[in-house]
Amino acid sequence: MNLAGLLVFDDSDDGRQIAERSFGGLRLLERGIRTMARAGVRRLLVVTAPGTRTTVGKVTDRLDLELEFVEWGTKPHMRFGAGEDVLCLFGDHAHHHTSLSDLVADGTGADEVVIQVAPASQQIELLVAQVSDLDAGHQMQLAWAPGPVEEASTGAFLVDGALTPHEISTSGAPLIDFLRVRSAGWALRTKAGEAHLWRRVIDRRTARAARAMLFGQVTKATSGPISRHLNARMSIPISKLLIETGISPHMVTVLFVMSTGLTAAYLMSHPMPHWRLALAGFLWQMAAVLDRCDGEIARVRLCESQFGAWFDTVTDNIAYLSAYVAFLVAVTKLHPDQPLFLYAGYSAILAMLLSLGIMYHYALKTGNGSLQKYLVGYAALPPEQKGVLYRLLERYSFVAKRDFFAFVHFVFAILNQFDMIYLYTVGGLHLMTLGVVISQRKMLTHHAENGSMEPSPRQSATGAAAQDSR
Repeated sequence: MNLAGLLVFDDSDDGRQIAERSFGGLRLLERGIRTMARAGVRRLLVVTAPGTRTTVGKVTDRLDLELEFVEWGTKPHMRFGAGEDVLCLFGDHAHHHTSLSDLVADGTGADEVVIQVAPASQQIELLVAQVSDLDAGHQMQLAWAPGPVEEASTGAFLVDGALTPHEISTSGAPLIDFLRVRSAGWALRTKAGEAHLWRRVIDRRTARAARAMLFGQVTKATSGPISRHLNARMSIPISKLLIETGISPHMVTVLFVMSTGLTAAYLMSHPMPHWRLALAGFLWQMAAVLDRCDGEIARVRLCESQFGAWFDTVTDNIAYLSAYVAFLVAVTKLHPDQPLFLYAGYSAILAMLLSLGIMYHYALKTGNGSLQKYLVGYAALPPEQKGVLYRLLERYSFVAKRDFFAFVHFVFAILNQFDMIYLYTVGGLHLMTLGVVISQRKMLTHHAENGSMEPSPRQSATGAAAQDSR
């Protein structure tokens, strides 16, 4: 679909200040650009009040996007034509990208103007949109209404390029009046959106609400139960603090996740006295918590990338291997006369390397940088291709995830049960490898039959070049 976009800020001092307002590590102007690009916009016209700062970061600059800024009263070079879908967005409305993706998914079709509406979730002045049936045709009714209102416009509209929305900058009319006049006589309809995927931003309080809305969407479907229900309660407040400092996701990975994991590994290699083991368990659990932060920051800042996913994966596995080597060092000190313990550890590390090799091979074949995608592919196989053992491994695959491993390590470390940590780790790594070996051939076959997920060359280059991408 050929999708263009129009992002409009009011022609006033308030409009300029709103465009400059920052939350979640991005100014609202740049957040709107990245969100619309993520929704599929490839040509974007941004209309701003005079004096608005329009410089953008490297990630935005490298987007696969034709971008033009124009001030009110200035004629743009960009034009939109008939048959071209144009996503129009009020600049003071912040969306999660899935909200806009849902709006544009079906295009305009026979309805040249589509108005996204959703239950209101803010007690502030919101835009109320209705479509009236008149003898002469449909008419769009747009008006600002003080809260509370039951249903409001999300500030997003999908129009046909024949309405020439690019002319708004020289029309002298606010977007609300421009759309109402230009849509007269055109087919109109509303489309339901989700209340939890958008917020209007007018001041510091509503900016905090928008940031909370975005952080409410950061947990991935592949996250394990400990990650979703326990770790997220700690990681999200930490991420909210870190993201406002401007720190990149890569720096979070190195300074917090990797360093914490390596420190835990060092302490685990000398588990006596008990405080060293307990502190190692605590740090290993905190590393799992902080491991969420880099991804959370990348998703809220809209700077995820293949390079960032690979960077996170590789650094995580360095920490894993360091921890398991530390177990072997500790075993030689605690059980020097029981070589079976040591041999079991060697076997577990070899099993881990084998499973990592298979998962890395799958990631390279499918164009993904995250080994979490292996679990997505694992669950995507048709039921008829899953045997009893396969279904059993799928049901209990969460025990092989880092969040569960780290939490079990933490509990046993506090209880001074190094042997239980060691046996659980050895057994878990062997079971994980069994599941990977059983599943990998079917998964690659299923992937080949259902098409490639390789990223485009432009996406790959963008991700590798972006300094603060994820």
